[in-house]
Amino acid sequence: MLCPMAETLNLRHERVDDIPLIIGVAHELQIADVLDRHLGTHGLRQGLSHGGLAVGWLAYILSEGDHRKSAVRGWANALPHTLEQLLGQPIREVEFSDDRLGALLHRLSADEAWEAIEHDLWAATVTASDLHWTGIRLDSTTSYGYHQVAEAGLMQFGHSKDHRPDLPQLKLMAAAAEPMGQVVAADIHSGERADDRLYSSLIARVRALLGRSGVLYTGDCKMAALATRAEIVAHHDYYLMPLPLIGETAARFEDWLSAIVDGEQAATLVWDGERLLGGGYEWERMLSATVAGQALRWTERVQVVRSNALAERQQMTLARHLAAATAQLWALTPPPGRGKRQIREPSTLEAAITRVLERHAVAGLLTVRWEREVSPVRFVITAVEHNEAAIRARERRLGWRVQLTNAPVERLSLSAAVTHYRGGWALERDFHQVKDRPLGLSPLFVWKDDQIIGLTRLLLLALRLMTLIETQVRQGLARAGEGLAGLYEGQPTRTTERPSGRRILQAFARAKLTWTEVQLGPGSRWHLTPLSPLHEQLLHHLDLPTSLYTSLAYDSS
Repeated sequence: MLCPMAETLNLRHERVDDIPLIIGVAHELQIADVLDRHLGTHGLRQGLSHGGLAVGWLAYILSEGDHRKSAVRGWANALPHTLEQLLGQPIREVEFSDDRLGALLHRLSADEAWEAIEHDLWAATVTASDLHWTGIRLDSTTSYGYHQVAEAGLMQFGHSKDHRPDLPQLKLMAAAAEPMGQVVAADIHSGERADDRLYSSLIARVRALLGRSGVLYTGDCKMAALATRAEIVAHHDYYLMPLPLIGETAARFEDWLSAIVDGEQAATLVWDGERLLGGGYEWERMLSATVAGQALRWTERVQVVRSNALAERQQMTLARHLAAATAQLWALTPPPGRGKRQIREPSTLEAAITRVLERHAVAGLLTVRWEREVSPVRFVITAVEHNEAAIRARERRLGWRVQLTNAPVERLSLSAAVTHYRGGWALERDFHQVKDRPLGLSPLFVWKDDQIIGLTRLLLLALRLMTLIETQVRQGLARAGEGLAGLYEGQPTRTTERPSGRRILQAFARAKLTWTEVQLGPGSRWHLTPLSPLHEQLLHHLDLPTSLYTSLAYDSS
């Protein structure tokens, strides 16, 4: 008797991981609609629009930690069901081809279109996250690549913040809303440009985008040019930045510092709750400048402040310099022996001692004693002593800086100015996320200027998504008064109220959430790895439905 032929079992798998979450947040931010509105399209174009293509590529970048064009096509073609469900359109084999991705970058490189995109995305961000911000922080960074330098090209040699002066670079100037670090606008410049001339143009764009005055703009000492400060005052805004201690200011700073360190000037202490951050004092001065033919006069507050944390770091540096100088001083007069050069003239030893003290900036802090030996005739160091009083006096002058602001005291007290400037870590962290994993701008893997600009702007969109994910989850946790457990590998009970965007995405990736199609005979069944309570909690705080995932287990036809 013959047995009936067994039915054939076919299985198809797709790892969905964090892709539905990323695309769901992108839809909340209306990225596809905004890009389609401003990038336009070719009349004969088929398949995904520029907006849909960008959202798919952003999902790849954030999920895979890779911005290379060459790998996107294979990734997308391995996830046709997932991407069709989430992007609402069939995914053709050529959908994410290199040519189509390159065309998207070319359109993103157009300045006028990009500025309109930034305007609409900021409005969508405020709506999506109920954003409350206290000011705008500005700063710059660089990104390098293995490019050939061309005259008037984007990639140029300049001061490298990546410690790669041997490679050409671009310069990225960004403005972010404080305290969460959500990027508002960014400019891309050639790598040789000096920072101090780049602030005014970006501030002007941010001002137009926000549509309001009375905004506090904060930056580093390169923002302290008088022309930049005057431009901010002319538009009825406020500034806060440290003053660079160069030229005449450096000499005057010593007098300002002596007034509080050695004189009778009282200090105002700065606290963060029960933690003492430092202290200082301030006074006012009148400034004047001309902006667009208009003569301006305004009151500026000069704040001489000490950071305890900065003082501690500088004290550690001073201790290292003292130790290094001491070791090098002893090494100047080694015992006689083969290959041991001896100093036979006192002037030679004195000059060598001076060079060591100046090299380590410890002149006056060490006393060196030496004597003449007769047989053989040589000069030898006998003691290197710390001048404790001088060292203590130097330590009292560590950790100080000068801040400038035109904000009135009722808007920004001395303590508030110190704590506000100190809170500028968010934009620095944004730069690290753009340049390192998961976004990985450095080094660049595209070569033409329009592709470089377009890719940098695409990664800034990815940063917006990452920051929005982080902001919404943190706000949700704060409202609920709860923490999250399960985000830290190997520490299942560790909780946090301030999870990073990267850890939130990793919580989905680690679970290896997989969509499976089971074909047995004429019928099919669909299965999705169940979401954990942690996943459901994260989706809830992101205002995303669990159906983003569960709907993948239904027949898309």
